Amino acid sequence: TSESSLKKIQKRRMITMSKKIYLSPSDQVRNLYAYGNTNEAVQCRKIAAACKVALERCGFEVKTNYKDGSNAMYERVAESNNWGADLHVCIHTNAFNGKVSGTRLMAYDTSGKGYKACKAIFNALAPITPGKSENISAHPNLYEIRKVNAPTAYIECEFHDVPSVAKWIVEHTTKIGEAIAKGICNYFGIAYKSPAPAPKPTTTNGVIYQVVTGSFSAKKNADKYGKDAVKKFE
Repeated sequence: TSESSLKKIQKRRMITMSKKIYLSPSDQVRNLYAYGNTNEAVQCRKIAAACKVALERCGFEVKTNYKDGSNAMYERVAESNNWGADLHVCIHTNAFNGKVSGTRLMAYDTSGKGYKACKAIFNALAPITPGKSENISAHPNLYEIRKVNAPTAYIECEFHDVPSVAKWIVEHTTKIGEAIAKGICNYFGIAYKSPAPAPKPTTTNGVIYQVVTGSFSAKKNADKYGKDAVKKFE
């Protein structure tokens, strides 16, 4: 039994360490949020950073790129292809009319590996987001889907032009990143490892403990005793 368990662990390590995940967060600094004086690029980079931590905790190799500018997307596609990514994940937030919200994902088609990755991520992410207008669709004409060699999951996490939803995104970037990572784990058939719980802060509940080592009527005796006591702990 122990030998069988060891083989399973070794197999799991081989699977995860051989998988390369390229995270491509939005570089759209001009897409302003309806809350928080922020923008799509800033928040999606936070989501990608949280997702990277989670994926590495689960044993994957991860590469990402936080550059912006007119050539950023083309550089990311080339970087992903040159690195030999096994899965390319675009992380964005959406906008429409200030009312619609929900999680949307896009793949090259509805039958390939990219679509299967989208389904796995959707099933982990959509249940935690506040919106209900949700779907997975094929968008083969998008450059970052069409030109990447690896299967691609293009994520629109939620709609940032709805004030309450934008607020939710800003306050839950780590949770979103963890959900995306969990979906990726599910796609590859790897057990998701939850983050270690934060240590509980120690408290005295307002109680203060005092240690009294002696009482003296003469100050010189107290001074001598104090010096002797300090020497014992040096």
